[in-house]
Amino acid sequence: MIFNLKNALIFSMILINIQCAAFPDTVTSKVRNKTLINEKKVKILFTGFYRYEQERDIILDLITKLGIVDDQSATSTLEIILQKKDPKYKYPLLHKIQYLLTFLSGGLFPSHIRTEQTLTFRYSQMDTILLENEYSIGMDQWRGIPVVVLMITHWPNRIYKEQLIETTKLEFVK
Repeated sequence: MIFNLKNALIFSMILINIQCAAFPDTVTSKVRNKTLINEKKVKILFTGFYRYEQERDIILDLITKLGIVDDQSATSTLEIILQKKDPKYKYPLLHKIQYLLTFLSGGLFPSHIRTEQTLTFRYSQMDTILLENEYSIGMDQWRGIPVVVLMITHWPNRIYKEQLIETTKLEFVK
């Protein structure tokens, strides 16, 4: 009976730590060139979206609604690149201690996780890069029992999709 109770306790601790709420950063641009690409038919390539197929489809749908047509025979290329960056914590030791406290407390003490990515729009013609705009996307995620209430409105996947849509609008709606 003790063995089953122990397994149930471990399982419940893992389940509690899965709960998460996210708070987005403002999308920022490293390089912002207002030069417009006149061509409406371009070859669209997505790089780094192998785990984010729904997000890729959302971006493609938004680009299509804005009048850009994906034509694989076009000479101009629009490459949309999603890259994950290693998060930089101001106090890395404190972050590790906080994560350990969350696990040992069964989720009563919330832990913080930082997510950072870049979304780059690269325009090229005949293997010559004409223009490249890079945007930084980030969010702070909190895990543990106290954030259960916040999960309804700050679910990380929803926040992430909203950031990708906002970034795409920043790029194409001038």
